[in-house]
Amino acid sequence: MSGPAFNKITVVGVGLLGGSVGLAVKAADERTRVVGVGRRESSLGRALASGAVDETTLETAAGVAGADLVVLATPLGAYEDHLLAMKDALPRRAVVTDVGSTKGLVVRVAESVLGRGGPFVGSHPMAGGENRGVEFARADLFLNAPCIVTPTPHTPPGHVRKVERFWKMLGGVAIRLSPSAHDRAVAKVSHLPHVLAALIVALQGRSGQGLIGSGFLDTTRVASGNAAMWREILMTNRKAVLAAVDAADEQLMRLRDLLEVGDGPGIERFLAQAKRRRDEWAASRLRRAE
Repeated sequence: MSGPAFNKITVVGVGLLGGSVGLAVKAADERTRVVGVGRRESSLGRALASGAVDETTLETAAGVAGADLVVLATPLGAYEDHLLAMKDALPRRAVVTDVGSTKGLVVRVAESVLGRGGPFVGSHPMAGGENRGVEFARADLFLNAPCIVTPTPHTPPGHVRKVERFWKMLGGVAIRLSPSAHDRAVAKVSHLPHVLAALIVALQGRSGQGLIGSGFLDTTRVASGNAAMWREILMTNRKAVLAAVDAADEQLMRLRDLLEVGDGPGIERFLAQAKRRRDEWAASRLRRAE
């Protein structure tokens, strides 16, 4: 029997995403040793108890020693400190990736610390949830999920293949985009939906609270995400989010015009096009799962 694809993977930050990475790695190949790095013994203890990691440490440098792959799963604002802490401890063969929701800024920070053409390869699994903490981690979180890998022209091809192999090992579907293309696309499919969900909630008065049904809760689920985390995401990708908000405003004004003139057939075409696209995307996701 051949050895594991990865002997040691270090996960920096063992919350929902980091914990799910650990659980998914162990489910894919229990021979791979997973080390969790965190700030608090209490959260590391929960990660250890859940089986998401095999061992833990509060020291980033100690955690990455001997690692084949390092996965940053902390808030974006903590990346630079962890990269600086691991810089001199990384093995020559190690590759560093992440699960962050924006990529342009992340790649610039990583290259400034680890060097252009260094060991960092950005990535972003399109998976998650509104709850935080390793208690909500799942081994199947990345199953059939698009996992975007964001190399630059300077990224060694072998590093890119290693990160793609990692996400495929966890059940994801690896997709390559440049950091800037990633940020533009994700602003529309992830960041804008969160903004709109928050907007829909903000529009409701106290009087309508008793009328809320499952449709409203389904539509606004992501508004329950951590506000501080989402502030950081929106601020680090604000240019692309602004463009997405402007595009959404154009569509809203188009619908408003149809409503103002009472154009029933136009409204139906608007809604039918949205239904058709959404049904096609849902069917495509279902086919990937089969």
